[in-house]
Amino acid sequence: MPHPVARAVGAMLKQHRDQMGWTQAEAVSHVPEMGSVPALSKYETGKQAQDPARVDIFLRACGATDAVREEAARSLQRMQNSPSWANPSDVVSEPLAGLFALEATSKVIRTYQETGVPGMLQTRRHARALMMGVADAQPTEEGRRNYRKLVKRRLEIRLQRQALLDATDGSDDSLMYEAVLSQGVLHAPVGGPAVHCEQLLHLFTLAATRPNIHIRILPWKASHEGVALHTSMMLLKPHENTVGRALYLETRNSSGNLLVDDEEIEKYQASLEDLWTRALSKTESLDLLEEYIKPLLAEFRPKQEDA
Repeated sequence: MPHPVARAVGAMLKQHRDQMGWTQAEAVSHVPEMGSVPALSKYETGKQAQDPARVDIFLRACGATDAVREEAARSLQRMQNSPSWANPSDVVSEPLAGLFALEATSKVIRTYQETGVPGMLQTRRHARALMMGVADAQPTEEGRRNYRKLVKRRLEIRLQRQALLDATDGSDDSLMYEAVLSQGVLHAPVGGPAVHCEQLLHLFTLAATRPNIHIRILPWKASHEGVALHTSMMLLKPHENTVGRALYLETRNSSGNLLVDDEEIEKYQASLEDLWTRALSKTESLDLLEEYIKPLLAEFRPKQEDA
């Protein structure tokens, strides 16, 4: 399976070739550095290692702007530097491996979650409680035992994914992360009250202090104004424009689906934008989070003995 970023760069090449009105044969004639039609085809589909110099020559010949050429070069560099955990095929399905690779190279991530906290925003204890719950739900003892063996590795991967939100925080190339959470997420005490309180505090801190993380709550009354196209969806953009977009749809008890077709993605992006407009503002979202946090903190605050 081609690396998702390689597919994105390939889509960029094809887009600019199409803008020139060239067939692949004509493109090779104009840019002999590409070698042959089969070689160009593999570059455009991401099925062959893309040499940065050749990519730049091709884009220059197609009249791409300096910004586009620089973006392609940065994408190839990010792909080369992708951490090893970004494609953990030993413990996750192919769609999830593709998702992790895209996360590691994206500039913008937008997500909507109707029933749970997004993986990149989970605390360690919250994530572990979720994974152990999945392990306990396996139908056989052998299945439960095998799943538990993978929990530690999967937990490490989930926490390493979160480091993407820190690595470039504050720079021009920072990952911008936008999340809309249904109010029902605040009601789900995964792992028990103490773990739930810790998780809500974590969300509050991220939303209040991190300039590249935007968390909005969709209140119940707004949920009734329109239905999301999917209960758990994530849009990933490795570039400023639409080239190379992908959308991941999480499905319960399965590996999920990674979409790369532009027409399909457009529908889900419109849904994400609609949800964002109906969600509470930053201040309102923080106020609602605080409403849920206060009683939980009071529950765990040491009781003062009567004088």
